[in-house]
Amino acid sequence: MRVVGGTYRGRTLLSPEGQTTRPTSDRAKEGVFNMLSSLLQKEGKLWKEVTFLDGFAGSGAIGIEALSHGAKFVYFVEKERSALKILHQNLEKCLEGNHQVLGQDILTLPLSKTSVDVLFLDAPYQKGLWQKALETLLKAEYISSKTLLIIEMEKGEEASLPKGFYPLSTRSFGRPQFLFSKVR
Repeated sequence: MRVVGGTYRGRTLLSPEGQTTRPTSDRAKEGVFNMLSSLLQKEGKLWKEVTFLDGFAGSGAIGIEALSHGAKFVYFVEKERSALKILHQNLEKCLEGNHQVLGQDILTLPLSKTSVDVLFLDAPYQKGLWQKALETLLKAEYISSKTLLIIEMEKGEEASLPKGFYPLSTRSFGRPQFLFSKVR
């Protein structure tokens, strides 16, 4: 697994062992970040203005990719201790860029002072956690009508969004499917 674009392009990242963390493939990351960059450009946003939340962060590869593209600030949310260890090791390889690691359950985050520009969720497949996370993060004010949401799920998984959210598009890269969404 490696960083596919931006400042850290080509840097190799560690991946946790076992089945609890499922890293997003390089091909999928490249496709998602190409689409994300296009959507941000349409909204008149530059990467250097973007705050990004990587929920269910695992190794941190997605958030690190956002830092590599020049994101202003990235929050990494991960509760699994083994994944947190790898996440911190990967961040040591990419020390530039402002970030904060929140080593806790995404469903228990405190109220936010401001919403993020981009929220990426890669919850365990087929467990309905991403829907609960969206509802929780909306109530905790991490999500506003300006937040672009990207949800990674298993291809064929039920993609029903909670009330108030609407889809923009979907992209598939083999097993994973990515749902781009916003909230009203």
